[in-house]
Amino acid sequence: MPNAPAPNPGPVGDLESKLAGLKGEKGWAMSCYIPVFNIITCVLTSIKMVSSKFCLFHARQGFVLFLLWFLTIVVAVLSPMLSMMLWGVVLMLHVAGMVIAYGLKVTEIPIVSGFAAKIPDDFVFKLLTGKKLDGPSNPPNPKI
Repeated sequence: MPNAPAPNPGPVGDLESKLAGLKGEKGWAMSCYIPVFNIITCVLTSIKMVSSKFCLFHARQGFVLFLLWFLTIVVAVLSPMLSMMLWGVVLMLHVAGMVIAYGLKVTEIPIVSGFAAKIPDDFVFKLLTGKKLDGPSNPPNPKI
């Protein structure tokens, strides 16, 4: 019996694969805003999703938010009341980042985006792997 050709998935099948890819990017981007643990997820996102500008954008902002969490600890030594107020603001920025990532948007978070823009897209990837990206259209495919 001759082998039948594989059925063409058509536009619906192609759309499903694209949506699955977006869901993966959404999950990685949202994980960059998990308070305190976001340093780990930002590093993993920067390596695993190095070809996604969307994920790298949110990883950079998540990294800056982690630094703000660290700042709240330092401020706590000086003024516990000021630290609590700063902690509340940073927590709201984390929630705002999650909502933005959930909506698959690339919206800059006030205060955070100015510092995040100074971090190169491939900074963490270069730092941890020692490899340089070939170009924006041809990044390596890292496996974790």
